[in-house]
Amino acid sequence: MKQLKYKKFSGLHIVCKGCNRNIEVTQTPYQGCNHPIEKQRYKGLYRINGKRTTKDLSSKTYDDAISELLDWKKQLDNPIQFKLTEPKKEKKVELFEDCILMYSDWLENIDVAAHEQKHRSKKYIDETVRYVHKFKHLLTSKGHNLNKLTIQQIDKKIFGEYYGHVKEKTNSPSTFNHHIRALKNFFKFIVDVKEYPILNVAKKATLMYENPNPFSIDDKDFIMLLSVVTENDSIQIMKDGKKRNRYRTWTKDSFELAAYTGMRLEEVAQLKYSDIKLDDNETLDYLEGTDLKFFRAHNWDNTQAPKTVPIPITPELENLLHRLDYKNNLGADRYLIDGDCKMSRKSLAKEMSHAFTFFRRKAGLPNNFSIKHLRKTFLTKLDIQTGLVESAGYQKTISVIRKNYINARAVSREIKNKGFSYFGSTAPTLKTV
Repeated sequence: MKQLKYKKFSGLHIVCKGCNRNIEVTQTPYQGCNHPIEKQRYKGLYRINGKRTTKDLSSKTYDDAISELLDWKKQLDNPIQFKLTEPKKEKKVELFEDCILMYSDWLENIDVAAHEQKHRSKKYIDETVRYVHKFKHLLTSKGHNLNKLTIQQIDKKIFGEYYGHVKEKTNSPSTFNHHIRALKNFFKFIVDVKEYPILNVAKKATLMYENPNPFSIDDKDFIMLLSVVTENDSIQIMKDGKKRNRYRTWTKDSFELAAYTGMRLEEVAQLKYSDIKLDDNETLDYLEGTDLKFFRAHNWDNTQAPKTVPIPITPELENLLHRLDYKNNLGADRYLIDGDCKMSRKSLAKEMSHAFTFFRRKAGLPNNFSIKHLRKTFLTKLDIQTGLVESAGYQKTISVIRKNYINARAVSREIKNKGFSYFGSTAPTLKTV
């Protein structure tokens, strides 16, 4: 891989804008980076009063980059001296591919005014940019020369071709919307934030309707699935011919822990013996989980304590904890699921999902539910049997629970089973016509 010239100099780095990695460490592809030299940028990095400050340098040669870096360092050291310097007028980039790089920088808050900065997770940034790159790849397949294609040349016809292509190739409304929403945000950035005098070709693009009716798993289906979680016939043959053993000694326990706690997969994987809380009588009181989704969205700077969820102890959860030998491990900083393994919790959560799908198919069950539906099932049962789902702390608002988690069909069925009557206990006898 060709690389920008580099000699060690304090504060100077080379970053690949294709994968956001520092690549000056070696002359060989670093950590899998194999993007062309056009993706590379000199980057300055200093710590001023303990605060990490970075800047993408505009220079393309080593000597010019050093000069630009030193000027920037001087400005950081003497902010008053440069306060009245007339700001340079921003030169608008023309090439579509350069606009993608500019958008990626903006998502990372590079050269964005402090009051306009917004926290975004690395996962969100990577996924958003990846969807924009999918649009770029289609343009390449249609014969467009990205070395010459400008942002101004992308018209309604070009975007419409991509819109139709995604609609044809995508079965899931949610996946389709992810593709199109990323492009809508990209062009909104170009037109509204960078104020390019071009037409927002994605502004009127409509998203597909996503079914809001949550689905829960029938008890008999879940019990059937658990019954086939054995090491017999547990090998999955992948599309590339490779074999994967989907059975682990903890697989069945992980499914049950997800079902009986109502937590998300990664949150289930994070549960430890030290999260088990006892009451004054030294009996099981509750299991303390962490709402990782809320934590990442609202506590990204680690200034607040994590949001915890007191998971109620049900007979099923109590039996599972006994099988996991909680009494002899109480208070231990050890995971409930596969505590002796070095697998990351994120990888373990993915393995749980793959295994659930495999054993669901092995049980001959329909493919209209996944392991994520265990959370919907738990919250539906909690709402039906106690009416306390709003206060349990699993979601921020009841509207989110009602819209995304509660199975209205199961609620209707339970209402019937409880003997609900239009006239109540004083129902009159109606003559049949």
